[in-house]
Amino acid sequence: TVAGVLGLTRLFDDASFLLPVLAFAVAGHVLAIGCRRLGMGPGRTAALATAGLAGALSLILLPETTRFGIPTATTLSQAGQELSDALVAFRDVVAPAPVVPGFVLAAAIAVWTIAVVADTAAFRSGARVEAVVPAATLFIFGAALGAPGLRLPLTALFLAALLFHWLTQRLLTHACTPNRMTSDTGGGPRSLLRSGAVLGAGAVVAAVVVGPFLPGAEAGAVIPWRAGERDGSGSRVTVSPLVDIRSRIVDQSDVEVFTVAADARSYWRLTSLEIFDGRIWSSRGQYQKVDGRLPDSSADDLAATQTAVQDYEIAALASIWLPGAYLAVGIAGTDARFDVDSGSLLTEEETASGLTYRVESELRSLDAEELDQVASTAPAAVADTYTALPPDFSPAVIAEAARITDGSSTQYERARRLQDHFRDGAFTYDLSIAPGHGGDDLERFLFETRRGYCEQFAGAFAAMARAVGLPARVAVGFTPGEQDAEGLFHVRGLNAHAWPEVFLSGYGWVAFEPTPGRGIPDAEAYTGIPEQQATPADPTTATTRPPTEATTVPTSVPAGQQAPTTVPGDIPGGGADDPGTLSPWLARVALVVLVPVAALGSWWAALEGLRRRRRSRRRDAATTPAERVLVTWAEVGEALATLGSAPRSWETPIEYAQRAGGTTGVDHRLLNALAGVTTAAGYGPTGVDAEVADRAARAGADVERHIEGELDRTTKLRAALDPRPLLPDRARRLDVRTTT
Repeated sequence: TVAGVLGLTRLFDDASFLLPVLAFAVAGHVLAIGCRRLGMGPGRTAALATAGLAGALSLILLPETTRFGIPTATTLSQAGQELSDALVAFRDVVAPAPVVPGFVLAAAIAVWTIAVVADTAAFRSGARVEAVVPAATLFIFGAALGAPGLRLPLTALFLAALLFHWLTQRLLTHACTPNRMTSDTGGGPRSLLRSGAVLGAGAVVAAVVVGPFLPGAEAGAVIPWRAGERDGSGSRVTVSPLVDIRSRIVDQSDVEVFTVAADARSYWRLTSLEIFDGRIWSSRGQYQKVDGRLPDSSADDLAATQTAVQDYEIAALASIWLPGAYLAVGIAGTDARFDVDSGSLLTEEETASGLTYRVESELRSLDAEELDQVASTAPAAVADTYTALPPDFSPAVIAEAARITDGSSTQYERARRLQDHFRDGAFTYDLSIAPGHGGDDLERFLFETRRGYCEQFAGAFAAMARAVGLPARVAVGFTPGEQDAEGLFHVRGLNAHAWPEVFLSGYGWVAFEPTPGRGIPDAEAYTGIPEQQATPADPTTATTRPPTEATTVPTSVPAGQQAPTTVPGDIPGGGADDPGTLSPWLARVALVVLVPVAALGSWWAALEGLRRRRRSRRRDAATTPAERVLVTWAEVGEALATLGSAPRSWETPIEYAQRAGGTTGVDHRLLNALAGVTTAAGYGPTGVDAEVADRAARAGADVERHIEGELDRTTKLRAALDPRPLLPDRARRLDVRTTT
């Protein structure tokens, strides 16, 4: 199983998924082994494995959705949303893909299930060969869809693990079925292990060394299942950069993504997302191959511009987009493509990491007075694409956008009112907010929590702008970063950012800044906000910087065409980490998995064992019909207590039955009859006979089944984890007899 998990590294552009998924694989095997050793049957093992998986997923991958560590309805909803987003991405994305949360969630569920099924097949069903099928399926999945890198070493590792499994199973069979007719003169298990290891190592080496040179080893697939192999257009598909942002800000805040030497401060823009389906933002663009001067993508004949040159050195940017100040007009030093509509640059390499290049941009100088003269019109193509909202878009959000912009006479004034609405002090920048940007999440952000990070602010602004007729989109990139003494900007993960852009006729796409604590360089004249960005010490705070000046030089040429697509990335995302770095999964695994999950599972198993043992011992100790009736009444009392109607020490059985029947909904006639029999058994001079005891036991079982059906999942979970009913004092209160 572990080798199969390692094989999944070919699917992703970094290894940040590895630690949590490996933890699920190991925990699944440990749980299966523990259940087997405790003598639990397959049914109880499956139930415990399911409960353990739910708890582990909640505590490790979705901790912010739990209540005191217990899964809630929000946990289920968030898990479903992440899996749905992962399915959308899976249909289009090609490896190596960013590590989006839904992929990690799906992998964790898969490996946990594989671990339990493999253990069951190997040790319960005796199907020791078939036991490797689940892990082999996982490995083949990664091999079939993965990128070419690490193909040979990962294949060798899995083959070695496979042969090791079969060898150990053979040794186990040998040890468990000794042949009395022969002796171990040939060395027995030791000889088998030695010869098996030699043969296995030889087979793995032969496969790795000879396999790549066999005829057809490098041939194309007979059945082209990859989108890139079926489509000759050369199109590229990738996950939206929005899924990366929260991960960069939180998990990789100190990781240096790139450096840039520039003669002007700016937001270093990656791309923009124009498609909004009510839940997620994505894009679809046509990219021309370029080498030098870029095609003219400006729509701003009226804006004054200054030329700015930037020299980039990318360290760890798992993205196909190239950072560049908007609006880029030239590029040199690397093969690239350019989309006129979004003004985005795309690398021809798998990712931008390791590239060095130069970008020339035309930076615009804008002020409020000139923008306030913009006509309230836009080209039809722009209006159709950039004001589109889904048919079921929230009426409450539309009404709120209309309220905020009510009385505005110009497009610019509407945009400013929306921006200032988010910056008037009522909203708070908060990285701890739970992911989610669907209709309900947008309403919750706007009307309830009023807390979020840049994706929520940018996405909410853009959606509300469209609701009042402003063409808008979401841009993704980085704030300027920290400038050293030599003038070099050091851009870290904490500088990852998203902001909205609004189309104003005559000036093209104009950036606004609704996120508290952030401010666009050299834009105070029209945004009213000085430049601000996160500090290295704390990505949730901001420093204000004075604007700086700029000058520059151009470059040259274009060429062919290509269409990359961003797979929808959930706006609040959390996902791909950069190559060579790991998010803080180690701390989560140590604190959240190994201790709480194991403790929770052990606690449940221990309590369940104690309950069964106490019930069994109590029933075994009841040797007379009267004692059996008293045991039945005690068990009914424990069941009623889970509905909030525990017995009181001073109540008679009849009094308790009347009170419990009125508050729990259990048939009061049945309870009263049981109470009468219990009174006779505990206080009557002759007790009861065996037939009466049998009827009481059946009635008690009926009551318990009814109560079980009345309990909701939360109450059942609390009852399963609550040790108080097992305490001695509680047991004594259920005894209806008095002592003298």
